[in-house]
Amino acid sequence: MTNQLDITANQFNSIDFSEASAFLNLMPILGTHVELHFWGITLLTSKQRRKPLILPNVNLEDSNTYIAGFSKVVFHDVVGGEISIELYDPACPNSFLKSHKNESVILQRQWAFKPEESTWVYELDCTSDWPAGACYLAIASKGKVQLTYEVSNCIPARKFVLEPQKYGQPGWKKATGVEPGLQLSPFKRELEGIS
Repeated sequence: MTNQLDITANQFNSIDFSEASAFLNLMPILGTHVELHFWGITLLTSKQRRKPLILPNVNLEDSNTYIAGFSKVVFHDVVGGEISIELYDPACPNSFLKSHKNESVILQRQWAFKPEESTWVYELDCTSDWPAGACYLAIASKGKVQLTYEVSNCIPARKFVLEPQKYGQPGWKKATGVEPGLQLSPFKRELEGIS
């Protein structure tokens, strides 16, 4: 069963992309309708939050929800944005690629827009699948934002934190060689109450 959530405006704050892999391909053109695919989005559904995200057809223990599979985020009426990817070093996947001046290699692209009251800027940090790197993405939109995912891919986020090799995106781990010692961000471990 597929769920579609409206994550427009403040609802977007209930989505955690910090452990997600994004399939971006460096978007050469930014259209008015942007569809992005991710593996490993975390939905902030824990009842410990002041306003937890409510998911139809998903009944998990009192935990945030990790989508151990692909999901799609669609931005409507896009007016601009920005992308920045700090490239991983293919020879040493736990570090960033450096230039001859020993500076990180960063790919960037901006699509200028004129801020208006009806414009919402959605910002997220994730991992870019290709090119492989740490990614910052901002999309300025005047319309709806929707998240689509398979209910059967939803697991308690705690399971992912304890077994990232089992639930993380398989292709990314193989391509970067991260699988054996995969480490989660300290923020993610703290969010799930794991020391």
